[in-house]
Amino acid sequence: MNKKIALLAKILILTTLVTTISVTSRANEELMMQQCHNCDNPTLCLRCLSSDPASHEADKVGLARIILKCINSQLLILTKNTSTLGSHHYRNPKAAAAWKQCGLGFSTAKRGLGEADAHLITGDYDKAANDVSVKVVNPPVSCRNSLETLNIQVSSSFRYHMDVYLALTQALLRIVDRF
Repeated sequence: MNKKIALLAKILILTTLVTTISVTSRANEELMMQQCHNCDNPTLCLRCLSSDPASHEADKVGLARIILKCINSQLLILTKNTSTLGSHHYRNPKAAAAWKQCGLGFSTAKRGLGEADAHLITGDYDKAANDVSVKVVNPPVSCRNSLETLNIQVSSSFRYHMDVYLALTQALLRIVDRF
């Protein structure tokens, strides 16, 4: 009889635990959908958040910080591509200068990501949004505009990563604006 009670108790505890995890997971998925809902590309936003295992336990600020990580990943790819593509244009001084400016802009964006993250941690959301707008978004946009002005052909991969980067920064700004 005691074994049956012990077994029932274990089953009850296990059921409660599974239900709690399921409800928590569903609640966090709802929060993720809610945060990404107003973005221009909610699928990309959700994909970014879902890629981090911590997202299922994160609050709004935690989700914003996860998007910062995704932006940083795209920035690393863009920085590497900029360096590689810039080295191919050494014979064209204007193109080489444009690629160099892109690299410097990406360095500014990298610092801006760190500053925005620090502001998110301290709860200074206006400063975080300003850092993202000025230091994280502007340099890549300036890079893209310079390359287009000079009619420099960029790879589809570079364009793709630039588009993902800018879409994620836009998503981050929309999320931070609602804090």
